Amino acid sequence: MFQKTAEKIFLAAIVLLVSVCFAEAQGQTQTQTQTRTQTQPQTNVFQGSKNIESIVAWVNSDIILKSEYDKRVTEIRDELTRNNNGKVQGPQLEQAIREQTKLALKELIDEALYRQQAKEMGLTGELEVLKALERMRQERKLASSEALEKEIISQGYTLDEVKDNLRNQVLRDQVLQREVYSRVVISNDEVRKYYDEHQKDFDRPAGIHLREITVITENRGEEERASQRKKIDEALAAVKKGDDFAAVAAKYSESQTASEGGDFGFFTKGELSPSLEEIVGKLEKGQVTDVLPVQGALMIIKLDDKHDGGILPFELAQKEIQNILWQKALEPKIKDYLTKLRAAGFVKVAEGYTDAGAPQAAEKVSEVK
Repeated sequence: MFQKTAEKIFLAAIVLLVSVCFAEAQGQTQTQTQTRTQTQPQTNVFQGSKNIESIVAWVNSDIILKSEYDKRVTEIRDELTRNNNGKVQGPQLEQAIREQTKLALKELIDEALYRQQAKEMGLTGELEVLKALERMRQERKLASSEALEKEIISQGYTLDEVKDNLRNQVLRDQVLQREVYSRVVISNDEVRKYYDEHQKDFDRPAGIHLREITVITENRGEEERASQRKKIDEALAAVKKGDDFAAVAAKYSESQTASEGGDFGFFTKGELSPSLEEIVGKLEKGQVTDVLPVQGALMIIKLDDKHDGGILPFELAQKEIQNILWQKALEPKIKDYLTKLRAAGFVKVAEGYTDAGAPQAAEKVSEVK
């Protein structure tokens, strides 16, 4: 889950150099050395003043160390145990852990492939990581970044580990956005067909569907806050002028929902804060609020639609259905993409380990369309 450091890459070079020198001392040729390095990766630990870690997988120019693999296995066990809430115990829990740990090396190889693709595309994910940390701080109502770091440490992690985890997620999404996500298209006919066949699944209590435009003011200087106020005032003016709210949100909003036209979601009574629920409760369908100061931000909210209870109309269920069908169609596309990356590169695992994502002998790599 965590990105390898430059020191590990340097360590890999040392391992290779020692291997070559050892081979030459035995009278083997350079060609034989290269052949052995490519076909029979050495995973033994060389003894010396310091132990050199075993390598469990080679992913193009990257390596995966046994310590990384062991850490991932431990994380899987801890997560399954923690989230299980005692529902599954004993042999059943151990079986679930064994099944999940079979995917540990696959996940690490996938992450390495995503990072390599991101690097080729010039993506770093640094800005998104900082934004994610800031959202974490705000959600936990912590006063500073230092307070967030203390809480992270109290949970048994380091700030660097959390950053690496977030970076892996960000780079994965950015690569897939370019290579896969945009190519998965769900037609209106598919959405309508699903709705007609699953209407009973959309029985909902009364609620409202909202859209938002949000700009961040927290941790900004006086001039920046004034600039942010000007920005959201411009957005409100555009909306009141008649511009499409979704288009304005995409242009001005700094929220994660900006790429989805500010779609804030469907809320039933009690799911919003009392103050916000009171404000939007006075709106009619299609109306928007004035600029609302909230903790660390400024918002504009639109009451997109209302539901009185019962089966959601198609218009309100449409986005949820699109997400269901999109996720269903996405999984095989991602698998094809990762299989393609494996086939195009050099991926090899050490003896005794298995890459669950390796293409089967008869498996064909299809183009992502």
